[in-house]
Amino acid sequence: MKLRIRRRSRTTIGICLALVIAAIALFSEGANAQIPPAQAKARPRVIATTDGEIDDRCSMVRFLMYANEWDVEGLIYSSSRFHWLGQTWSGIEWINSQIDQYARVYDHLKQHADGYPTPEELKRMVYVGNIGNVGEMEQETPGADRIVRVLLDDKPGPVYLQAWGGTNTIAKALSKIQKEHPTQIEKVNQKAIVYIILDQDETFRKYIEPNWPKLQVLGSFRQFGVLAYAWSRLIPPPQRVFFERPWLEGNITVNRGALAGAYEPDNGAFRSEGDSPSFMHQIEVGLRSLENPSYGGWGGRFIQEKPGVTNVWKEAEDDGNLYKPIWRWAEAFQSDWAARADWCVKTYRDANHPPIVNLESPKDLDAAPGASVKLSVKGSTDPDGDKLSYSWWQYREPGTYKGEVSIRNADRAVASVQIPTDAKLGDTIHLIAEVSDAGKPALTRYARVIVTVRGVN
Repeated sequence: MKLRIRRRSRTTIGICLALVIAAIALFSEGANAQIPPAQAKARPRVIATTDGEIDDRCSMVRFLMYANEWDVEGLIYSSSRFHWLGQTWSGIEWINSQIDQYARVYDHLKQHADGYPTPEELKRMVYVGNIGNVGEMEQETPGADRIVRVLLDDKPGPVYLQAWGGTNTIAKALSKIQKEHPTQIEKVNQKAIVYIILDQDETFRKYIEPNWPKLQVLGSFRQFGVLAYAWSRLIPPPQRVFFERPWLEGNITVNRGALAGAYEPDNGAFRSEGDSPSFMHQIEVGLRSLENPSYGGWGGRFIQEKPGVTNVWKEAEDDGNLYKPIWRWAEAFQSDWAARADWCVKTYRDANHPPIVNLESPKDLDAAPGASVKLSVKGSTDPDGDKLSYSWWQYREPGTYKGEVSIRNADRAVASVQIPTDAKLGDTIHLIAEVSDAGKPALTRYARVIVTVRGVN
């Protein structure tokens, strides 16, 4: 390209040269070639408590690769019925050790997305909680005190308390609030959300549930198992390939830097990340799963355990399968993880980044039986300029209308759905748009439209 510069002032010429330099910088190869983030969003606040089992350590590798998705408010050693101080205990240094590996890839990661905390910031979030014995919740510990401070602060947004081991350190914090700050109980009820993996001590059923009936608790008591040690028996063959040795070595554990290198596979294959659903639930991919536990997303789907009695939610089935609410997304979330592993070693221009979905339709709308409703994600874009593909489908289980709906042009950005004539007033229909790019690995983001059947005005 030639620039023709006529006789102008030095100021004008300087501006032109600056524009040329900026353009060259924008299109040049290199570590700093980066597309600005589309829009800053409020991030969930999270505290992870862990007993340090090998699958916790595997989950932490993935967690750190996604650390920009949340405000990490605590990484707390706790206990469980399997692991406590002196009982198959992994010590209180392994989190810092993994953060050291994170530090070695941090400069690469922060090229790809805003919000990655510095290694120093993460290390300031590491605390020791109640680790002395299984279910111990009497001792005053820095970890429990950290949870108390976060729950009582005035920062906006919910706080997700993830129990990768037992709930005893969380229970200790809640007990301290109940005893010392009783006027703050309702504030905590509105602020805290507990996500339990397996229920690994007695403090949830014996203390938290009876004393905090309004507190929202998501219990992945069995569903997490699809990503735990028995994954190969629970995931169907088409999805299983994304956990086997060739895929894991080709996408995660080999030549992907120090953090991915800290992963502990089983003979090269996926070992277990039974705790990962507790934070995958909070990765914002467009499924709106944080709005209501029954909607479902990467971290599973839930129904109320005792409606009207407590705010405890247990795992739900999709198509009669308890594990499908997680494995149905397996190709997408494993490919997404593979992209994060690439981020650890590649420049922005050499890696893939997820598409940006533009939902033109209202995310919630009313329609009468028999009506045709337009659905549109027209205007969706990809930061890498990759071609996009589209798939609209009905997610039946979260909706109250259990029949099938007809979607026209389901493979296009603009589609339409025919509301069945037998749909009853008040029925809900959940419609998912999957928008995938043509990059390597191919990445997917979503939009969810919820149609409520109403009468004609």
